[in-house]
Amino acid sequence: MAEPGMLILTRDVGAASRLEAMARGLPWAERRSLAFEALGEGEMQELVARRRERGGAMPIGVVADDEPGVLAALSGGADEAEVLGECTPAALTAFADRVGLRASLRAEYRRLEEMFAHTERLTALGALVAGVAHEINNPLTSMHLSLEVARRSAFPALELADFLARQAREGVPLPAGVSEYLSRIEIMNDQHGASGWIKDIQASAEAIARIARDLRVFARSDREEAPELVTVPEIVDQAVRLAERGLSRTGILERDESPDLPRLVVPKNRLIQVLINLLVNAAHALREVDRPGRVRISVRADDEFVAIAISDNGPGIPPALLARVFDPFFTTKRAEMGTGLGLSISRAILRRLGGELSVESVHGEGATFLCFLPIPTAAAVEAARRQRSAVVGAKASSSSGTVLIVEEDRRVLRAFVRFLRPTYNVIVAEDGREAIELLETGSSPDMLLCELDLPEIDGPALLAWVKEHRPALYARSLVVTSASARPELEAFLQEYSGPILHKPVTGDELLAAISCLGAAGEDAQRRP
Repeated sequence: MAEPGMLILTRDVGAASRLEAMARGLPWAERRSLAFEALGEGEMQELVARRRERGGAMPIGVVADDEPGVLAALSGGADEAEVLGECTPAALTAFADRVGLRASLRAEYRRLEEMFAHTERLTALGALVAGVAHEINNPLTSMHLSLEVARRSAFPALELADFLARQAREGVPLPAGVSEYLSRIEIMNDQHGASGWIKDIQASAEAIARIARDLRVFARSDREEAPELVTVPEIVDQAVRLAERGLSRTGILERDESPDLPRLVVPKNRLIQVLINLLVNAAHALREVDRPGRVRISVRADDEFVAIAISDNGPGIPPALLARVFDPFFTTKRAEMGTGLGLSISRAILRRLGGELSVESVHGEGATFLCFLPIPTAAAVEAARRQRSAVVGAKASSSSGTVLIVEEDRRVLRAFVRFLRPTYNVIVAEDGREAIELLETGSSPDMLLCELDLPEIDGPALLAWVKEHRPALYARSLVVTSASARPELEAFLQEYSGPILHKPVTGDELLAAISCLGAAGEDAQRRP
């Protein structure tokens, strides 16, 4: 027997029967599927609690014999309880209205509790991801730069060995003993040897770095990420990489992108998050059908918007549910496959960017989600380009200078020194206190390269000291950081106006940023 829509409990069968007879003449009672039950003998609170456990979220009211019974019923989980003396249809109607209202308030309170609990879990997940990314990014930076040094050191020797080997094959006399060594070096100098394995290690390090950067999607909030100039294919590529495992197991991915798409100025990670949510939803939908699965990403643009459409040939969405798919916590998935937050968050992100997220579906044939993103003005594109050029500028010039590197992780510090020393003079400090002591005792670096997460005196405090006591050096300061686990450091990054590189960094990125610092110093010196 199905549960009623609303339940009124009384102490005895007679009272329940009288109320039920009265309700038969009330049209609203049938609409609400109103039912009456007798609790019988026993502790009121325990009896009501037991019925609440069976009834779940169903509205429950209790007609008690006295005020202690009212309190016991409410303590047991009743939505409303009252002593109804001379019960009339009007009194019963008012009582049922209060039961329904209190039940809806209780459901809303529980929904908010679940939302806050889920938000706390997401916050904890973001902190965990940020901490993991921090631990990954420092050794990855060391690996990137050390591999660049290894390539720079080893490749000329390997090219020389290859040249000598060719000379030997052509009959050119070589010094005694050289041929024996060449035979071993030559074996290493093919695609499976030294040059090949250095390239493979670099590619693997870059793959790990890409994953670490992708993880920042879940570790940063909207207000923490500034808009940047991006291309749509770049955004789609990164989202597909993150969602590819689930998609490859459920169907075929197709892409159809118009040529010459305009660039966007958006918080890159947040847009990637939207596309990941839609791709994951599409992969889940394909699990619900027996036919071969297909997900299609189409990108088009007009004079005002770029439209990214993600379609699947899953079961689609019933017409009655289409209007609710963007409601928080509404989901048609099994509990283990989603919380019902992804689409509501995605729509909120796009609306904050001046865009929109909409859905079209034919039930039984599939669904299409459409992301509309406004095309930026020429002024916005130029501003984003100037902001990016402050960090990634031109290739490093041949001019040298002295760089003060402040970094706690000794692996990263050694990698910085190895990589930069051929071009720059380098002095090092492992925390802010040591850096200040160097500056106070006569060291005069031209540029400062600084991590934020430092012991003793941290990066923000060091930069504040440098700004006050060495303003010229402050103007040529570069933050290279993996600080994402500490909220106060993220807050500093939002306010800091100088160039910032987020670890892991490659050699090209580092040289370009330092070159920009040097150029800024030369410009400052030329000014009258």
